[in-house]
Amino acid sequence: MAGRIPQSFINELLARVDIVDVIERRISLKKTGKNYSACCPFHNEKTPSFSVSPDKQFYYCFGCGVSGNALSFIMEYEGQEFVAAIEDLAQSMGMEIPRESFSGGNHHSNDNLYALMDKALLYYQDQLKNSKAAKEAIQYLKNRGLSGEIAKTYGIGYAPEGWQNLSEIKTESKSHQQDLVDTGMMIKNDKGHTYDRFRDRIMFPIRNRRGQTIGFGGRIIDQGEPKYLNSPETKLFHKGQELYGLYEMRKQLRNIDHILIVEGYMDVVALAQFGIFNATATLGTATSSEHLQTLFRICSKVVFCFDGDKAGRAAALRALQNALPLMKDAREIRMMFLPDGEDPDTMVRKIGAEEFNQQVDSSITLFDFLIQHLTSQVDMTTFEGPARLVHIAKPFTEAIKDSILKTRFDQKLASLAGLSEKQYSQATQYSQSQKKQEITTDLTKEFGSPEQEVKPIKIQGKAPFRRAISLLLQNPDSLPAAKLDWINQLDEPGAMIFSKLVVLVNKNEAVTTGMLIENWRGEPEEKHLKALALADLIISKEQIPAELADILNRLEKELIIDEWDRLIAKSKSQPLSPEEKNSLKSLQKEMLLRG
Repeated sequence: MAGRIPQSFINELLARVDIVDVIERRISLKKTGKNYSACCPFHNEKTPSFSVSPDKQFYYCFGCGVSGNALSFIMEYEGQEFVAAIEDLAQSMGMEIPRESFSGGNHHSNDNLYALMDKALLYYQDQLKNSKAAKEAIQYLKNRGLSGEIAKTYGIGYAPEGWQNLSEIKTESKSHQQDLVDTGMMIKNDKGHTYDRFRDRIMFPIRNRRGQTIGFGGRIIDQGEPKYLNSPETKLFHKGQELYGLYEMRKQLRNIDHILIVEGYMDVVALAQFGIFNATATLGTATSSEHLQTLFRICSKVVFCFDGDKAGRAAALRALQNALPLMKDAREIRMMFLPDGEDPDTMVRKIGAEEFNQQVDSSITLFDFLIQHLTSQVDMTTFEGPARLVHIAKPFTEAIKDSILKTRFDQKLASLAGLSEKQYSQATQYSQSQKKQEITTDLTKEFGSPEQEVKPIKIQGKAPFRRAISLLLQNPDSLPAAKLDWINQLDEPGAMIFSKLVVLVNKNEAVTTGMLIENWRGEPEEKHLKALALADLIISKEQIPAELADILNRLEKELIIDEWDRLIAKSKSQPLSPEEKNSLKSLQKEMLLRG
């Protein structure tokens, strides 16, 4: 019998998938405001009331009330069972489905691996700070203009020479040596001997969305190869999915206007030294469509920063090919090419942050770069040149999924080729009726403002956990960084649900509304969570973190007062234990601090 699909995998699958792509492969959607709309595929209607939110990764019909995430849509639309829908979605994402036995089996928690990576990080940081052997590493960082503050922000450390340094790290795990191999921090040779992967290198921790260390990049200080050495693929680290500096960027910046993709670790930290924190780097791989999907969930504008040489142009072309299918509506990609011999590190030092940012703003757009590339491949002054242009552009036009962008690109190519749109369409054997169907669907609704009488509920602040759940569901990034384990002590409706939401948000990357609700599939709470996910919060997105923090602060204060009252009442009837007396003093101090 097949094993159970772990909930952790389902959460990861929903975090990586784009619900708009899933639904758009099955029905036509039109951008309306920040969301997408269509006539509902689950009931007959003439006016669109079906809305898809890319931010929440959630759909809802204001006519019939159907709602859910990408899995729910596949199940409803194609009549598939739950497991079949997961298999369908996982296959489309190129993900292999793990299985665990129904008895709990051999599914291994990664918690001890994360803890081990944190210990390795602290070890490297301590070596950079206190080891005499790190003198050259410190001098190198100073020569590159890095301050101690930036080194601390990015967790930079030093791996000393030696083959068994990490073996000395103390852990409670009985499989300490094997765990070091599993995390890629040590290598096991054919004879079964293990040794440190990183030696005499400046260490850059690679952190996931929750700030957990999942891998390292090590830069050699002097001469030697490889110049940069990354952690291998492990249970924790998948370089095709991760981006260096993304965690630090989101920690430093609340509002991110655009994201700059650079080549290496030093480019990211050097830009940060000049106050430019919105830079990230891929980890020894080309920028994948998965990387771009991650970035587009944060903001709608991405700028690639390339060397201006032939290799830089080739890299730009590879990035363009991955980016074209993802381009739609408000999304914007630009290409910034640096002068020969320059990288972001040297460039920002030479011209300063202000002028560097101006050059980012004036960089060439993706489609202008594509047209520039295509026209450079042919001689447009000859008779055959324009025809050749149309021919070599065909793979690129086929990669464009957005109907409006495809139409505009076709118009531009037709103009360059000296053809009318009709002639161009006939020449490329592109179906005019198909094109018309793609770009003229009459969809006019915006999420949150349907003409139907059915509207999302509005919730007020009377029930604090009801409000807190709705705020967190609709904006998972609003969760405060403070410890919230005290919530488990509260005997209030919604406390247990909110506590579970907190665990899910802290445990998973790229958390969305649709993914969170999935954890209650088939449970009585599911329909209530869906309602709260659609509730009108009556405040702006920017106000959500402050209100959520305020609600939690008030609830914790009430808990403190209740415990104070309990201990005071007890003291009047019997002596308090030393622990209770200490607790009373701590509560008193806390109450004074909170006013």
